[in-house]
Amino acid sequence: MLLADFHRTGYPLWRLNETPRRLDGHTWGALVTEHEGLEILTATEVHPHHLGPLLEYARQSYQVIAADLTEARAAQTLEVLRASDAIFMVSDSTRVALEAVQEKLVWLRSINLDERCALLLTREPGGVGPVEAEHITGLPVCSLVETSEQIVQLAHWLNVNLGPRDEASASFALAG
Repeated sequence: MLLADFHRTGYPLWRLNETPRRLDGHTWGALVTEHEGLEILTATEVHPHHLGPLLEYARQSYQVIAADLTEARAAQTLEVLRASDAIFMVSDSTRVALEAVQEKLVWLRSINLDERCALLLTREPGGVGPVEAEHITGLPVCSLVETSEQIVQLAHWLNVNLGPRDEASASFALAG
């Protein structure tokens, strides 16, 4: 599994003293580091035009590529979403947050990406339940998560349970 990191200050799991290595060695020069079994691609400064080919290259080596787009630039976000097989929107269970997800879904629908979307929901005191969250957003709730560790656990589960694919269906899961 590879995590594409777009955080301006580095992913919270990132350790500056770890030795990075090149992803492809020749073309992209993107840096990858490993932390507790999770490989992290620093993508903050990757030009949006290069993201599609970079992610295609990474698909040759990784069964799951997850991208945290929280701090990505708009153009980067669009390119990663276009390259994605699945888009998981993460939201807390408050009505305001879920209405913001619904607004993003309108935008995703306008660029024909809404069919790839699902919701990861974190519970908040006084928040709505999964059924009402689905009603508000129009998205299926695929998981309730309480901690960031559970999101990492979900990513690891996806990696293990996708299983090998035949060459005819060689497009690997890319979650954005």
